[in-house]
Amino acid sequence: MALFRLILAFLFAPIRWLANLITKPQNNLLEWHLSYGPFFVRIQTNHKEYFLTDDLLIASYIMFLARYFYICDDRQVDFMRALLLDSVRKVQKPTELATKLYETVLKTLKPAEQDAAAKLFKIYSRFTSDPPLTYSEDKEPSYSYAKYSFYVIKSGSGLTSVFHMSAGPDIILLPLTVGILYEYVVNKIPNMEKKEKLNRSIIDLLVGYNSVDCRSREGFSRLPVEIIKKNGLEV
Repeated sequence: MALFRLILAFLFAPIRWLANLITKPQNNLLEWHLSYGPFFVRIQTNHKEYFLTDDLLIASYIMFLARYFYICDDRQVDFMRALLLDSVRKVQKPTELATKLYETVLKTLKPAEQDAAAKLFKIYSRFTSDPPLTYSEDKEPSYSYAKYSFYVIKSGSGLTSVFHMSAGPDIILLPLTVGILYEYVVNKIPNMEKKEKLNRSIIDLLVGYNSVDCRSREGFSRLPVEIIKKNGLEV
């Protein structure tokens, strides 16, 4: 059944992607377009201002992380919070996060889901120390089995976000994207102080879910904006 859903995802992905393009938001501060191939995900970043600032990158990642917890599989919420908190507090290598997320998510899946994920990333089955996907900014995948678009939009005095997803194996791709985008943002930020601000903002968001339901509108909309302001991120 999981394999059948994966086949349907391939067939209907172009239709969903076209619909997403038609409904693309306007006047965005930042856009992330991600195209997932068998070996890597291509990340294309568009931004409104001439220079892409560190603060906008950090704020965008916090908005994406909040969106992830709003829509992710129920089985992923608690362990993803714990794993991210532990990894960010220990300031481990960014490249290690996607691998950890993949290995941990895999354990929460049903046997049929695990089998489908293994087929998706079969080339990495012998190299468990490597991430199942890396990222590239210039190469295009030979073929793409999923596409995501994430938009950060100025809304009044605050921020909002829009997330477009094509039909795909999201149960495994979404948590992987959390790790891949984290690595991408860290690599783009040369300033150690700003990297610390990124990690502090992530911790604030995850700890904030102790008192705010991450599945609520407040959890994915109001809380991340408050954290962005609290950490002095100028967007």
